[in-house]
Amino acid sequence: MLMENSIYFTQVKVYLSQLTVDEQEDVIRFYQEYAADAQLSGERLISELGTPKQLARRILVDYSLRLEEDDIHNTYEHESTRQDRQNWIKQEFNLISIVLEGLLTSIVWVPAMLLILICLFATIGIAAIVIVALIYYLLTGLFQIFGGLAILSSNWATGLYQGGIGLIIVGLQFVAWPVGVTIIRTVFRALMRFVKYVGRRFSHKGKEVTHHA
Repeated sequence: MLMENSIYFTQVKVYLSQLTVDEQEDVIRFYQEYAADAQLSGERLISELGTPKQLARRILVDYSLRLEEDDIHNTYEHESTRQDRQNWIKQEFNLISIVLEGLLTSIVWVPAMLLILICLFATIGIAAIVIVALIYYLLTGLFQIFGGLAILSSNWATGLYQGGIGLIIVGLQFVAWPVGVTIIRTVFRALMRFVKYVGRRFSHKGKEVTHHA
């Protein structure tokens, strides 16, 4: 039993390279004690905790979710610099990657993985459409202004009208861009809520043991 468990947890540790040595040892010790208390080994151990790779992926997902909740979310809510926002976005995409990698370890979770990918591409598509639309109308406004200035000497009425329309369009950008950013953030947050929901279901796997200290 001890030999079988030792091999199992050695393999688990191989897949936990993203954690520090201390974190790896802490997690492995937790599951070793759980396996010993529950007298799990061999097929029973795999049935309870999954393969070494599956357990490691659940650990990484759970760890990343708790890290995001403890640190990154608070940083984002109170961010004051561009670096804060960049760090938050990087952390969120890293979380998506970890969750997707975890879901790949079990065919049961493939539909959830595909749904996350669909939502991710939809989010990127919405963000691209919003940004392109905002840039298009900004350029349209500038074109109207310069066009109005170009014909102002020959037809001042048309020039003023065209230039005025351009100024209105450009002025609306001060409202349109914040609204556009809000739309993108809202859609992205909805995506992350779904990713975290799936991640929690996967990492817990319906068993309290997966929510380690």
